[in-house]
Parts: sequence; structure tokens; C-alpha cells
Amino acid sequence: MPPQPKRPSAGRGKGRIAAVPPGGDSAFRETLSSRLGKDIKPPTRKRPVQQMDVSVRYTYRAPHDMYGRSGYSVVSNDFLADVLAVLIAQHGMSPIQSAVLLWCIGRQREGWLRATHKKIADKLGVERSNVTRAIGRLEHWHMIQRVDNGLIFVNPMLGFEGNGDVQREILDALRDPKTGKLPEDVFPALNAPQPPRSVQLELGAEDGEDGVVDEEGQAC
Repeated sequence: MPPQPKRPSAGRGKGRIAAVPPGGDSAFRETLSSRLGKDIKPPTRKRPVQQMDVSVRYTYRAPHDMYGRSGYSVVSNDFLADVLAVLIAQHGMSPIQSAVLLWCIGRQREGWLRATHKKIADKLGVERSNVTRAIGRLEHWHMIQRVDNGLIFVNPMLGFEGNGDVQREILDALRDPKTGKLPEDVFPALNAPQPPRSVQLELGAEDGEDGVVDEEGQAC
């Protein structure tokens, strides 16, 4: 049985890396001043540095202004352009399959979401049986995974809500301890259907353009 990713703990952490060590700004300035004082050579008479003043300025980046209150997820551009768009346009992926996938990506937190098939069906306004079949197909394509009843895990290589440290922890939990590779039957392999020949020619597959189709002719 492939390794399972770590389940979300209560609450959402803010990361383990602190920009300022314990003690606040004063400790930071004191440490920096002492280090600089040892390295600076006085211009004349080789007198030791008696005092050094350091000012600290913080630069905060404005958050993205996104629709709704749920924030946003980091989503792979290659997946959106080279896989999902091609599958939808050429009917390799049905509307209900793409809708279920997008809903799961939009509702996951650090890869996880709790949702029954009935809940997803109610949100999308479709039949429950259609959602069940769509989830099964998405699992076959290694885009999502049902872990327990009502617990779904989204491939963190495709879309992820959370910082990079948390994503790497989840991926490390999935890796084979001997080889260090992710199991192919879980993530991140995309077993997408082969696009029609006409699409391959249109996308320049024969000329090797854009890497849209791999050597076996599968969108990935």
C-alpha cells in the first residue's frame, strides 16, 4: 500500500521560519551590530569600534486581491495549459470531471478537503452517481485520491493551498524511503487520455513544439 500523506492537524500553522530570532528587533540589531563590529577595520590608528547603530526596515508585500473569501491556491501553469485545457477542449475530460476537479482544487486546504459525493453533487447541481464516476476517473488519472470516507486529497503537484514548506513536507511523506521517488500509482504521474491525431498535429507534436505531447503521444 503506498504511503499516505500526513493528515491536517487542528488549526493552520504559519510556518516555522522566523525572519527575526527570539528577542525581537533589539536582539536582531544587537547580533548584527556585534558581527559587523568584528569585521570592520577602522580607517586610522586601528582603534576598535566602540559603537555601531543598525536600523531595520521591513517590507511587506500586498496580498493578492482575489474573488471570494477563500483566498487562492498555487496551481501549476503547465497543468492548466498543457493538460487540463487540452482535455476539456478535445472532450478527453467530460464537463463533470473537470468541474469536480476544479471544485476540489478550489476547496482544498494544504491538499486536503472533507466532502462527500453528495455534497459535491449538491454544490455542482448534478447527480451523485455522476460525481462518483468522475472521482473514480480523476483517481485513475492521479489527480485526486480518496483516503477515507468523505476525505479527499488533491495532487499537490497540480494545485496546493499553503506555503512551500508544507507542500514539501507532504511530498516527503509520500516518497519511497529507499529511492526518494514519489510512487507512480499515487503522485504526480498524469495518466491522461491520448489526444486525437488532429490535435497532435495542430499543437505541433511532430515538430516537438511546446512539449504539449510527450514521446508516447500522451498529454502531460
